[in-house]
Order: sequence, then C-alpha cells, then structure tokens
Amino acid sequence: MSKSRRDLSAADQHLWQYVTRNVKAYRPAAQPIETPVVPVVRKPNRPSPVNTTKHGTPVRPSVALSKPNPVTAGAMPNIDRRTGTKLKRGQLPVDGRIDLHGLTLDQAHAGLTAFLKGAYNRQARCVLVVTGKGRMGERTGKIRGELSHWLNQPALRPLVLAFTEAQIRDGGAGAFYVLLKRNRSEGLR
Repeated sequence: MSKSRRDLSAADQHLWQYVTRNVKAYRPAAQPIETPVVPVVRKPNRPSPVNTTKHGTPVRPSVALSKPNPVTAGAMPNIDRRTGTKLKRGQLPVDGRIDLHGLTLDQAHAGLTAFLKGAYNRQARCVLVVTGKGRMGERTGKIRGELSHWLNQPALRPLVLAFTEAQIRDGGAGAFYVLLKRNRSEGLR
C-alpha cells in the first residue's frame, strides 16, 4: 500500500510555510568523547640569573651564554675576505699606534688595554701594536708571545675582530695590525 500524495491548496501551502518558518532540520549531535583529565604540574617560578635580566625579562640562552671564539694571529673567520686581505697587506688606514718596547709585561698589558679601549671609543678600526721581536737568543719576545693571550682576555676580546703580523714597513714580525669591531655605542668606560 503506497501513500498517495495529496495536493495542497495555496492557502494550505501558505499556512505550512508559516508554521515551519523557524524549524531547522534535525541532525543528531555526535556523542561527546570523554577525555581523561590530566593534572598540570607546574614548576615553581624561580627567576634564573642566566635566563632573565634584572627586571625579569627573559633572555635567549644563546645571547646570555655566548662567548666569542678566540682570535689567533692571521686567522680571519669574523671578517670578509676583502677586508682580511687588506689587513694582511697593510692596506687599511692605521688609526693609532702603540709601541710596547722596553716595558715590563705588566706595563705592556696595562698600556695595551688602555690603548685599545681608547681607540675603540674613538671609533678607530685598525691600529698598529709594536711588540718587538725579542732579544737575540730568544725565540719570541715575551710581549710578542703574550699579545694573543691578552687580546683574548674578557677585557679586550669583545673589541677585537682579528689581528695579523704587520708588513715590514710597519715593523714586520715585531708588530701587529689589530682590527677592532665597530663601536655602535656612545663609548666604553
């Protein structure tokens, strides 16, 4: 037995549209999935001097823990090839010069530190450090031998990009060109 379709009159159609105007199709909702409740364990909020500034602002660990690589005579990993070549050939303008001949190791170290900080504050880029070759019979002069160590100490390493032995006209094996980083601040105290 099939249901016969009954034709609706215009009045019945109008009435039917009026009655169903706010009706939406029924779609059964999906059954909610029960998820287990996992308690959140939080670590105590302790500021770390390495990971935060004194105001509590977080600092990236790579910045806070970064230590510059040591510089060695003639190595130019921190500068472009053209600048490195000019430095080795003595073609960069020398913005300052210090002669450490005849000084004790302590005097030479203090003088070099003060000179390089002053040169950095004056915006100097390339300076000449005359160490001397040492006395006859010595393989390397004491000041010349200590220069690499001094330039890698925390007081000077942040200022130095590279250094290399000077050309003969500027002192040869008894002198070094030191390339300083660009000073982007008002001055170092």
